[in-house]
Amino acid sequence: MKPYEKLTFRGKILRLRKLCIKALEDYPIDVARVRYLTTESTTMFRVDAKDSNKYVIRLYSEFDSSLAENQTEMFWLAALARDTDLRVVEPVARKDGDYITFVSMEGIPNEKRCALYKWVPGVQLAEHISPKNYQQFGQIVAQMHNHAEGLKLASHIQPKRWDKVFYFPDEPVVYNTPEYASLFSAEQLSTLSTTIDRVSPFLAGMYRGSRPMIIHGDLHYWNVHISRGKLRIIDFEDMVFGFPLQDIAISFYYLRNRDDYKALTDAFLAGYARERKLPTFNQRDLHLLWMARMANFVNYVAHMDEPEDAKAFIESRCLELDNFLAKVS
Repeated sequence: MKPYEKLTFRGKILRLRKLCIKALEDYPIDVARVRYLTTESTTMFRVDAKDSNKYVIRLYSEFDSSLAENQTEMFWLAALARDTDLRVVEPVARKDGDYITFVSMEGIPNEKRCALYKWVPGVQLAEHISPKNYQQFGQIVAQMHNHAEGLKLASHIQPKRWDKVFYFPDEPVVYNTPEYASLFSAEQLSTLSTTIDRVSPFLAGMYRGSRPMIIHGDLHYWNVHISRGKLRIIDFEDMVFGFPLQDIAISFYYLRNRDDYKALTDAFLAGYARERKLPTFNQRDLHLLWMARMANFVNYVAHMDEPEDAKAFIESRCLELDNFLAKVS
């Protein structure tokens, strides 16, 4: 058998498809078809069952999430399905009641973790950005926060905290190492260092004297689907133990350079306020959270993307960071 690392991309996908078919034996469905969907931080396949129901099986990346993070995701999603009728992605339990499957197969290195979800219809909200949809978005997010605030975590659920710039478990910090020096100018390294020094006390300070709760942690318009005018939230993989403002800041981050930023964010906040009291914050707080996210992304792209792509991203984000540093001084 040809070694996995020597396969073409298509060859790897075909082999991973076989792995998924093997994993699906642990679930209470009769599989009719398994088709490749996408690879981002994880690889996903669409599953069509013989009863016409549809699902998505996700193969987690051992580099981008841990078992503890996957268990946290399943814990909240199962609780949301049990306690609410919110339109969020719903996990499917295995025959034994667990949600995470461990599966291995000859020709694929290492044991893999995977989970099965019910299919979420529609297209990404990114294709239908409007104040009307953002008001509904804010309303659903507030409802999620209401549920999280009253949820008692099981002892084995230990979410990560966004209390520093590089907050993912075992996240490699490479931006200032000799190995990646060719990607950064001296000015860019200074910008990143100043940014980290500026935002770190703010991130840590959010947790002092305040009670955190689980939040989505990656609420952008690609993680929201719209179907027949209804929004559905997906991809809870990056959940953190944090605060509503962090979710709101991430949602606004992806709108920051749009001409209709104010109309969209005002609509989001109006929807949110219909369900839950808005957190107290100002524009500086948003900027500091955006800066933390930018610095984290710069470091991630440096060691994950091709050098030329990484350099272009680093240049663009560092220019933005310079502008924000002038605003938050």
